[in-house]
Amino acid sequence: MGLFSLLFGCKDGPGKAQQPSEASKIKLEEITSRMDPKEGWSDIFFKITSEVKTDSTHSYVAKGIYNGKMVGLRFEVRSDIKAGLIEGKPAQNGFVGDAVRIESIGQESDELIKALAELYKQPVPVAFTKRVISATAFSLNAMAVDLDRKDQYKLKLFFEENDQDLSSELYLNIDTDKGEIELAEKDEGYREPIIKVFSR
Repeated sequence: MGLFSLLFGCKDGPGKAQQPSEASKIKLEEITSRMDPKEGWSDIFFKITSEVKTDSTHSYVAKGIYNGKMVGLRFEVRSDIKAGLIEGKPAQNGFVGDAVRIESIGQESDELIKALAELYKQPVPVAFTKRVISATAFSLNAMAVDLDRKDQYKLKLFFEENDQDLSSELYLNIDTDKGEIELAEKDEGYREPIIKVFSR
């Protein structure tokens, strides 16, 4: 039960890089367009605008619009993430260290951290961090994460910082069929540390 509580917490809840001509056809959406004010969560969506596959990872650039400005990030996801749920129960070896890396793509990421701080009701940072952010992941899937296959994959991310006050969690949902990525909140209490981790 302890592992189940840790994972599910308070909230219920393609190979080569795309060519420019393909990416230009992708219609970006307002990252908050699917947010339900009644739920109280600031979950945001991006469209995958490019993808690069290596022997061990899939790297996605994902973008959207917030108040008329383009925002975005790069997500690098390991290709060897196994099923985290076995017969409906969390697998004991389901945690994968350095499973997801999050990185700035420049001005769009600086605009994103400002948007996220506004949505989270936190002080607005000047810029997204220049360092690569590494997260441990637990797969909330009953099957291995096969990013070559068109499907939906849900990961719970753990940002484990040296300063325990900055340790925080988010959900990363990847829809390889629709070409979308969602960053979803796990708990409002993580809002302040997430903004700090993403901007320090």
